[in-house]
Amino acid sequence: MLTKSIRLTEAEAAELRAYLDVSGEVEAVALKKAALRGIRELRLGQAILLYLDERDTERAARVAGLPRAQFLNVLAEKGISVLDEPSSLTFELEGLARHFGNQRLAQVAADLEPRGV
Repeated sequence: MLTKSIRLTEAEAAELRAYLDVSGEVEAVALKKAALRGIRELRLGQAILLYLDERDTERAARVAGLPRAQFLNVLAEKGISVLDEPSSLTFELEGLARHFGNQRLAQVAADLEPRGV
């Protein structure tokens, strides 16, 4: 295992102490959980920005550290448009909706169906 260290301001250290007092957690455990959660949030935020800029779900999913299907699910949950127009991906999106049991993703797939057909 590796050991990493961080520097906290007095205010940050006080906030940490206050959390530890009410949670009863061990400082090292709380810091590790916070660091890992922060890393996941950073990766996901960067991945979403990358997707919005390049529309490349495969690359963005790698940045997020998620399988592509799960990243598509996250985009749908956040209300981020995956497709700008009807596409042949309707079938794949329906499959993802079934796999994840996600009604919002199913609705996205349904909304992609051509109107009046």
